[in-house]
Amino acid sequence: MKRRLIILGTILLLLIGGGFLADRMLKSRNHPGLRTFLHQWWVNYPASFAVEPLELSIHVEQRDLDAIQAVVEAARERGVIMPEGNEYVPAVLEYEGYSFRTKLRIKGKMDDHVKGKKWSFRVIAKKDNGFFGMQRFSLQHPGTRNYLCDWFYHRLMKGEGAIALRYGFIRLKFNDEDLGVYAYEEHFGPELLANNGRLKGPLFRFDPGLFWVHRLNMMQQIRYNEPFGTYQAAALDPFGGGDLEKDSTQLQLFEEAIGRMDAFRRGQLNASEVFDAHGLGIRHAILDLVGGHHSMDWSDVKFYFDPVLKRIEPVAYESFSAFPIRTLAGSDRYIGKQESHMDLHEAYFNDPVVFRAYVHALEQVSATTYLDSAFAVLAPALDSASALIYREFPYKELDRSIYYANQKTIRRLLDVPKGFHAYANGGTDTLHFTIVPLEGLPMEVYGLVGKSGAVYPPLAEAIVPIRRPSGIGVPMDLFFAVNASAKADLGKGLTLRYGVLGASTMKELEAFPYGYMDGLTVPGIAFTGTMTLPSFMVADGPEMIRILPGNHVLDKDVFIPPGHKVNATTPLRIDLRNGARLISRSPMEWKGTDDLPIQLGSSDASGGGIVLLETKGMSTLEHVRLSGSGGTTETGPAFLAQEANVTFRECTLGEVLGRDVVVAVRSRITFIGGSITGGQDQLTLAYCQTDLNGTEFNGASDDAISVKGGAFNAERAMVYGAKGNGIKVDEFGHLILKSGSIQSKKDALVASEGANITVQGGSLSSTTGAALKVDKRHQRHGPTRVRMDGCDLDKVAEEPSIGAGNDVRIDGKEYTLGQTQER
Repeated sequence: MKRRLIILGTILLLLIGGGFLADRMLKSRNHPGLRTFLHQWWVNYPASFAVEPLELSIHVEQRDLDAIQAVVEAARERGVIMPEGNEYVPAVLEYEGYSFRTKLRIKGKMDDHVKGKKWSFRVIAKKDNGFFGMQRFSLQHPGTRNYLCDWFYHRLMKGEGAIALRYGFIRLKFNDEDLGVYAYEEHFGPELLANNGRLKGPLFRFDPGLFWVHRLNMMQQIRYNEPFGTYQAAALDPFGGGDLEKDSTQLQLFEEAIGRMDAFRRGQLNASEVFDAHGLGIRHAILDLVGGHHSMDWSDVKFYFDPVLKRIEPVAYESFSAFPIRTLAGSDRYIGKQESHMDLHEAYFNDPVVFRAYVHALEQVSATTYLDSAFAVLAPALDSASALIYREFPYKELDRSIYYANQKTIRRLLDVPKGFHAYANGGTDTLHFTIVPLEGLPMEVYGLVGKSGAVYPPLAEAIVPIRRPSGIGVPMDLFFAVNASAKADLGKGLTLRYGVLGASTMKELEAFPYGYMDGLTVPGIAFTGTMTLPSFMVADGPEMIRILPGNHVLDKDVFIPPGHKVNATTPLRIDLRNGARLISRSPMEWKGTDDLPIQLGSSDASGGGIVLLETKGMSTLEHVRLSGSGGTTETGPAFLAQEANVTFRECTLGEVLGRDVVVAVRSRITFIGGSITGGQDQLTLAYCQTDLNGTEFNGASDDAISVKGGAFNAERAMVYGAKGNGIKVDEFGHLILKSGSIQSKKDALVASEGANITVQGGSLSSTTGAALKVDKRHQRHGPTRVRMDGCDLDKVAEEPSIGAGNDVRIDGKEYTLGQTQER
């Protein structure tokens, strides 16, 4: 009896242990667990016999089977299916007593299509033959399309009028071997268009061939520059190219599609001028609903060119779905302009027309009634499809909770707590606001709301772009024309009405009753509207302005409007007299040499300097020397960039001690080598994105570098002899300082107002102050965060000064108010 109890106890322990391990294994594969698994087998497997699956039978000759086997083995070895050697072989397909000839090959890209015995096949039937109306289709393991998830996705897309594939389940025999349940998926051909009510037109994709060379290199850990693997480099690849060549009408349509797509990729046409905006909107809204963000790779997107409307329409393809979402397909993309370097989806969502259509579709699919109705309408078909799957995979239910959870997430993301910060800068008949973006979705400002309920719109369409993840919102200006009665109606507390771009729900927020910029001096620029060039500047074609070599005098302001490029080469020296400035809304490309730099100076110590405003292209100054123009801080900086992209390459910038050298506002700035000498504040960056490598700052009469907002990535920055602070960061500014050498009279590094600072290596030193000073937590901006590792802080007069309420760690140790660092 005792022995029997021991045996029973041992068996019980083994069962409990086995059950525990099985439960852990199931949960590691995103399954609810053993209890649910057993319940699914108990309920779903018997239910599978309610529907008898259609049986397909495929037969291939042995030599052709050997060729297929070789492709499978090569794919398993490499981890990816390459097109080389993967040729179609003849086959015979039978179903319901009907037999016809086909050709087939292994399909797919990743090796999940050749695991075990359930290989994936691409099948093309001979003319006038087919299966369920499909001449071209795929047969594959249901798991490659996440079982019922793609079935549900295609039914949703079909219900929205999109081009959707026929997708379902059958039983497959291959050379008389029963392979069990397979998924069939329609491929791309005229029958797909006919089934979706579309006229005959080209179906195409971005050719993924070169991209998969890149992917294979990654998998084999081969690393080198691979420009061929990008979206911008991919050619358009038509489906059924052989048939296309025989049809001159379809060939011409495909050529039109190429032209329009490439114009879009270059940024010459907006997305809504090329694509069906509603189609793009509903496709991405449903991908948000089903959690299919993994399917947004450009190499997986398929298209149809409408021969009547001459627009490109997306085709619903695999969804990689049933995942919970934390963001939206359109989040963190809209910056207000389309550029050729953007990826496909970023370019889509930088068109306001497309974004409005997308948000409208999001509101539609995120309503609870949307899923309720879909499941009610699809119930009979879903029951049948589920029964077919349950015969072999009774644990692969369609988890409806994921879709309902994604609906809630969409609704929360659209219901922003605050769209932006608004600062009231004042004005008389025109009210001026500075708007600072907060969100990952663009906002549209509809107007100022009066006490009467009247809404006073801005002077122009006002769409607030996104704040980049982990970045600082770039300020933008907004203006409202108001007369006396409107000002009386508005009162003192100014309220803005806004909403997510395209949303039906509007929100309101009160502007801060103070202005923005915190005293940063930006001199006013008044454009005359005309361009009068001095004799040494010549128009070289409609878009080029060339500065002739030589020694020249400029004694009055020169204004260059947008739409040009200002080129200069050495030998060149420009003498700025009588307060003259060179003011340009067009980018500059100035190239001197190490031995003979381009020089700018002022013989009468009155030069106004260089001003770049809202230049759309990149300005490059290479081996340019500013030898000092005189003046004071009131004169304005020697070089001012506002909303301009500028690269300084090996430039030598000098100025008198009473004047700032470089001021940049809302710009992208790059310094490579070179130096800045003298001046009062040498480099002031307001809400800029800045990269610096190997630049010296010598002898500033005040602060060497000031960072207000934005991000500053500096490597090997060298500050010597600054009479004020070495680097000062405030207003949420981000600083990454690597291997820098900062030496100043006052504090070497000063941080405040929510700054975020990372220092790696290098040294910070001060003759009278501290290596690091962090002001106490600012109520409006929150705590300042500092991380310093491996930085030499020994050559200082004072210990680091850390104000209360901040997050400071030096060499991994938390540094708090009143603490003395161990040296």
